[in-house]
Amino acid sequence: MPPTLIGIRRNITADIIKSLSTPHIKDIIGVRRCGKTTILYQVADHLISKGLQAKDIMFLNFDDPSINAASFPDIQKEIFKINPDTSHIFLDEIQQKSGWERWVRTLYDTKKFQRIFISGSSVSLLSQEMGRVLTGRHITFGAAPFSFREYLKKREWEDFKPEFLAYNKDKLLHYLEAYLEAGGFPETIGLDDFGRKQVLTSLYNDILSRYISSRYGASFEITDKICRFMLTNPGALYSGNGVAKATGAAVETAEKYIKYLKESLLIYDLPIFSFKLKTQFKQNKKIYPVDTGIRNTVCLRFSRDIGRLAETAVFLELKRRNTEVYYWKNPDGHEVDFIIKEGQEIGGLIQVAWDVRDEITRRREERALVCAMEELNVNEGMILTEDEENVIEKNEKVIKYMPIWKWLLME
Repeated sequence: MPPTLIGIRRNITADIIKSLSTPHIKDIIGVRRCGKTTILYQVADHLISKGLQAKDIMFLNFDDPSINAASFPDIQKEIFKINPDTSHIFLDEIQQKSGWERWVRTLYDTKKFQRIFISGSSVSLLSQEMGRVLTGRHITFGAAPFSFREYLKKREWEDFKPEFLAYNKDKLLHYLEAYLEAGGFPETIGLDDFGRKQVLTSLYNDILSRYISSRYGASFEITDKICRFMLTNPGALYSGNGVAKATGAAVETAEKYIKYLKESLLIYDLPIFSFKLKTQFKQNKKIYPVDTGIRNTVCLRFSRDIGRLAETAVFLELKRRNTEVYYWKNPDGHEVDFIIKEGQEIGGLIQVAWDVRDEITRRREERALVCAMEELNVNEGMILTEDEENVIEKNEKVIKYMPIWKWLLME
């Protein structure tokens, strides 16, 4: 397969390859243009390298109007007309086609193909209908724009040994700041500021018009206003009332449009951690963009705001690592950015503070972390900073300082 189709090997590709021994449908879900098609090509290339004939693979992109307009029986007929021995089928952007769930279930149940792969740009692929129709038949993988490691690979960084990374720390700091500014959408890597902003603006408008306005009959102008407001404040608490007041929309409209934005995967929310489920549901959530680059492109900024960007990058990396994550806040106002839950246990506490040279900032971050550790009965927490690495003890609790670049590159 041509290298231009394969691109750099994505971390998610290895996970999908590990699952090939199971017969389940593999569904890959991620925001538009985050590289899902390339991931499918990488999986196909792996299958070919293991002896599968390329002619036995069928790849259908439902962004193609002619494919999207065809009926399912006609699509199936044409597949086997081209090659009656087709054994592997890849269905890209499948959510574009209404009723796809039942068709894919039929293909699976009747064993028309050895393996079925699907991709989509909406959490509608995780809808109740899909769960009901395909229950027990599929495995879901979450795709995202490039991680920092993938970004470096795209910039032709090859050596990730700890000693090499430490020796080249200054270069890594340069690339980290560039990554926080530009984000990780694959087709923007290497473009100048003007080209990148053109690509990301076009992508943003495309998602709002095609995936929200057209699908739900939503006003593009209101969607745009609400989305820009939410993207401007990564890591901030939000509520339907607050968004409505800030944008001039009705509360019901604001809540409905926020739901659309989450379904399009442009934004994620983060719930508060509490041992009481009722508190988790009632308390306001935090908001994060899917990518720092798209946030920086569409939002008006008066400062670099690198602390919020670093916090966003850490949140997105936690999602890539399939982490169950929350934020923590107590009645005194002490707050910890990320609480990691592993089963029934607390697996980690992470505070993100880009610059802790100011003693007041340092004490505030440490105090919040210690408060959380004491309440949650955890002995160790972490503060991720631009470049500090240290271990201290406070109130019999251990606090590890670690550079953000080092944490992002951990495997």
